[in-house]
Amino acid sequence: MYDNTVVQPSIQEPNIVPTDSFLGYFDDGVTTIVGVNWLTIMYVLLTLIVITLITIILYALVRLYEIKEEDTKKAKLLAPAPAPISSGGPTAIDTLAHAPKVNETWNHIRERLLSDNPSDWRLAIIEADIYMDRVLDTKGFHGDTVGDKLKQINPADFGSVQIAWEAHKVRNRIAHEGSDFTLTMPESRRVLSYYEIVFRDLQVID
Repeated sequence: MYDNTVVQPSIQEPNIVPTDSFLGYFDDGVTTIVGVNWLTIMYVLLTLIVITLITIILYALVRLYEIKEEDTKKAKLLAPAPAPISSGGPTAIDTLAHAPKVNETWNHIRERLLSDNPSDWRLAIIEADIYMDRVLDTKGFHGDTVGDKLKQINPADFGSVQIAWEAHKVRNRIAHEGSDFTLTMPESRRVLSYYEIVFRDLQVID
């Protein structure tokens, strides 16, 4: 007798590797190679990049603030003194008559104090003394040195002659002692203020 039972052929299911298993294999492989999880490496790198960017931004903000402060100080130092205003208000003629004198030589000397270099401060004082020497000549005081010219001045006629002497003494110390003479910024400003008083009395600046 024949067996009429039909035998169905067996169908083998394809061996499909799940995606998550593949990523797991990849992750395990990288971990095996470098000894550290690759996600951890990416996290550390991104953290370092963020910290670096924040540091750069903070440094830029600080520098912008410092530059702004320096510009403000320069503007205050170089700003001319305001002209006096009468109670009735200035007219166009009054404004022209009382306009401050523009003295390029003195302005150039003062600008040297904006430098952070002590050599520029020394040069400012030396140039101020040279300028005083020239101005004294134009005012009729002649001599071989600034000292000779200052000796001719009657304190009753020129009230700031003693201040001129004090400024000139500092100039002589700079010239004779050189780098051995310590000159600070406050001292430089003080000496230049002496020259400024003298130049006002000599009527070359307002």
